[in-house]
Amino acid sequence: MSIRIRLVLEGLRRVRAPLLIALSGLMLGVVPALTQLEQEFDLGLLYRLRGAEKPPEDIVIVGIDHESALRLQTPNDPQSWPRRLNAQVIRNIQASDAELLAFNVFFFSPASDPDDDRDMADAMRRMGRVVLTDYVKPRQVSEGVYLESVVHSTDQLADAALATAPFLLPREDNGINRFLTFFGEEGQATLPTRLLLAHALLKARDDLLRVFGDAAPGAADFLKNQPTEREQFDTLQRELTALLQSRSDLLPILEKTLQQRLIPEKTRLMLRALFRVHENGRSRYFNHYGPTRTFPTIPYYKLAESSSEELLKSLGGKIVLIGYLEDFQPEYTEGLFNSPYSTVSSVELAATALANLLEDKSVLPALTPLKELIWLFLWGLALGSCAQLLSIQRAMVFIAALSGGYLLTAWALFRADGLWLPLFIPLIWQAPAAVMSSVLISHLRRVRREEKMQSVIERFIPVDVFSQLTRDEDIKALPSYGRLTHGICLATDAGRYSSLAETMEPMALADLMNDYYRVIFQPVARHGGWISDVIGDAMLAIWITEGDDSETRRNVLQAALEIQQAVRRFEQTHGLDFPVRIGIHCGELRIGYIGTDSRGEIRAVGDTVNIAARLEALNKILGTEILVSEAVLADIAEIRARHLGQFLLAGKTRPVSVAQLISPSEPEMSRWQELNARFQIALGHFEAERWPEAYAAFNQLVLQLPDDGPARFYLKTCETRLGGAHAAGGQPLGIRIEKSDSARPLTK
Repeated sequence: MSIRIRLVLEGLRRVRAPLLIALSGLMLGVVPALTQLEQEFDLGLLYRLRGAEKPPEDIVIVGIDHESALRLQTPNDPQSWPRRLNAQVIRNIQASDAELLAFNVFFFSPASDPDDDRDMADAMRRMGRVVLTDYVKPRQVSEGVYLESVVHSTDQLADAALATAPFLLPREDNGINRFLTFFGEEGQATLPTRLLLAHALLKARDDLLRVFGDAAPGAADFLKNQPTEREQFDTLQRELTALLQSRSDLLPILEKTLQQRLIPEKTRLMLRALFRVHENGRSRYFNHYGPTRTFPTIPYYKLAESSSEELLKSLGGKIVLIGYLEDFQPEYTEGLFNSPYSTVSSVELAATALANLLEDKSVLPALTPLKELIWLFLWGLALGSCAQLLSIQRAMVFIAALSGGYLLTAWALFRADGLWLPLFIPLIWQAPAAVMSSVLISHLRRVRREEKMQSVIERFIPVDVFSQLTRDEDIKALPSYGRLTHGICLATDAGRYSSLAETMEPMALADLMNDYYRVIFQPVARHGGWISDVIGDAMLAIWITEGDDSETRRNVLQAALEIQQAVRRFEQTHGLDFPVRIGIHCGELRIGYIGTDSRGEIRAVGDTVNIAARLEALNKILGTEILVSEAVLADIAEIRARHLGQFLLAGKTRPVSVAQLISPSEPEMSRWQELNARFQIALGHFEAERWPEAYAAFNQLVLQLPDDGPARFYLKTCETRLGGAHAAGGQPLGIRIEKSDSARPLTK
């Protein structure tokens, strides 16, 4: 189970970055506060990438501006202008044979001169195709509760109009992303929808009736009569809405019929938009064409005066919208809006909404809310996978390529079909998050790699030496690196290794030795040592100190005892006789680089290292396991050790005082103290060259402790001395130990 858990945790670690980026995009996608910000950013960027487009030629704006006020010598407040000017404009537009006229101006207060309202109403009736804009006013019915009430133009003007309707933007839109096609609980049509229906009845009534006749015979007979009054128009629009909304199967049939009939493409788009907006209309996204004055705009004064035939001719068959331009707004209206291109007026927005309906060209989200969340999750996984699996350079390239391809796809969809892919979260949040993740992952990988390298290097180089080397700016100085220091060396060797190697396969032997070294390395590391050399079955560990540190020497002795106990457990586990021999000495040594410029290693050299190795070898002669020089035991009284005398080790000219470190698993302390006292008496006789007394004392110890190696060694040496095989006279320097394992006394 633990292996499975580790595999699961490792798998989660590998997909951590992709999951975090994917989940963060998912969570941001459901935050309502980001919706408006996302719309403003996405659509603003897409419009700028797409650029301005030419609007349909069917719409012309007559702009009420400052120049018209100056030309007509009227007040700065356009609401104070005499309405006879509007009457003159209507008559000129009627003379131009324009198709429709819509005022995006409020007339909810009577004119100061009643004759002006009467003159304007007469002109509207004679034209018969004038639509007025209503004003929607919120009315508080209780605390925090508001109702919207529609304020119409004056009765005289409203009765003369073909239709009246407000032009509305959703309240929740701080910008100008959408417009309403219907509003209120009863589903009343707004200004663009009214104008669309009026345009369809005037331009394509026969095609409209034939399409309905093929799709739903007799269902739309109410479209046969052309409405001439406001109530008739309202009734016709309500019936059309009710028909399309009551039959869910009708819209697909109508659209299929449109495709089958030989109808001009422009008419086909307009009729399809008419069907769709009445079947499921509430709001639509604007598809902006460009900055202010993108639509053909004629100053108001040119139609309020005697107009040229050329100007009137240019209005023939057009839908004319009259309204305030951006530089001339009444103080009480909120008629200025910030489009993705520029500040625009309400009349230009109304023209844009109408043009979108005529061309059936509104902006549409490319994904439903649920599909958008799924897409954000998958996109985050893709970016996160690049950050997780690739190197930082490749990750940057892939993330940039994916983001660029995504932006290019979004631009192409928006330009071709007005489809809007989300951009803010994928490109402004998830892509930078993936880049930062790649940087962080690369950093963590580098840190882990350096830690692994350091852990490997520290197996061969002391920590303080490694730190100093890594601070060295000139790596060429490495071959000359070295420093003299005080250290304690612990050398080990495994008994019977040669015979074991002869009987085992190399791979099995390697596995066994790895287990063996794992056992003896742990006490060294636990007590602060450094493994300097490993050759075959031999190990050299070093403790570096600033001086003769008794606490460090105590740690080394404890490490030696723990190695001895660990090897005994190792022997029991593997069923082997594999005793360890340990030699310990302290003194000055050099830690530094040994080798050439092309090949070398950091290691310790000096007489201290050699003596530790010779002491380890002396164990084989004395039949012991742990031998230490007396210098290591200085001032450490509580450690149990037996003084074994002075030995002149192989290749040395000065003797070394040697002691045997006793494991806690040896005989009881009181018995050990008694035997040690007897051993020291016998050793005293030996060192005083009282050979008979020494021989007798060691003989008694061997009879009592036949397995005690040092006692047997000295007994044998005494036999040699009694036989006369020693130098005569002088004080003893110690027992000479040769590499051939012979042992004989050396005297001055």
